[in-house]
Amino acid sequence: MARALHRLSPRGHRRFAAVNCASFPDDLLEAELFGHTKGAFTGALSERIGLFEEADGGTLFLDEVGELSMRAQAKLLRVLQEGEVRRVGENVSRRFDARIVAATNRALTREVDAGRFRADLRYRLQVVHIVVPPLRERREDIAPLASRFWIEAAARVGSRATMAPALVSALARYDWPGNVRELQNVVATLLVHAPSRGRVGDDALPEAIRASSSSTPTATLDAARKRFESAFVRDALVRSGWRRTDAARELGLSRQGLVKVMARLGIDQAGVTHQPGGA
Repeated sequence: MARALHRLSPRGHRRFAAVNCASFPDDLLEAELFGHTKGAFTGALSERIGLFEEADGGTLFLDEVGELSMRAQAKLLRVLQEGEVRRVGENVSRRFDARIVAATNRALTREVDAGRFRADLRYRLQVVHIVVPPLRERREDIAPLASRFWIEAAARVGSRATMAPALVSALARYDWPGNVRELQNVVATLLVHAPSRGRVGDDALPEAIRASSSSTPTATLDAARKRFESAFVRDALVRSGWRRTDAARELGLSRQGLVKVMARLGIDQAGVTHQPGGA
């Protein structure tokens, strides 16, 4: 999503830089984002610009931003507010102009309430809020995504095998708890074990996926309506920061009416949908 936003924007011809905020300790993350001078710390053998400067004129993607420590959050907030960065070991501030795209699988409103995320940083980051639904709620995307991943993986392994319709149907029926990355990995695994040509059927799928997809009943109109209603209500709750009064007003319901709808759809405060009769 972040790469698509970059490519389709006027900044698309400039640099796209990305960092996983969960994969660095504070000190190394600071050097990665802001850059450092030679000798600023042990191992800093030369001067290096950070990702904020590299992405000048382009886009910087901060993945897993909800994993930042409070100390790192404070430093990031200062940079975003001032529009300038100071390399580690240096007293000179440098201006930059980069679009910031941040992603997290945490509900930042709850993280703020729990004291784990700064409210001022959340407001600074959440200028345009994009909710990416799980793959199970956008099954129409599964087939084109699988086709794209198949073409890419087939080119890597030199295979001319194709997907049989039964395979595509089985992929579309599976819930994909690991979302797009899981789909991509499954497609790559299929091609590694597939013959160099011919059609690959659903019998090549891992047993867990075959069992799950084969046991999924054919969707009825009522089930499709419930899925749409659930996604519609959840989106309103996310936009309101899970403030039920605000979400109810947006949906044209009373607060008590929204509570009843959430109970009927099995949506809890964490945004998880529970199937009737489930554990």
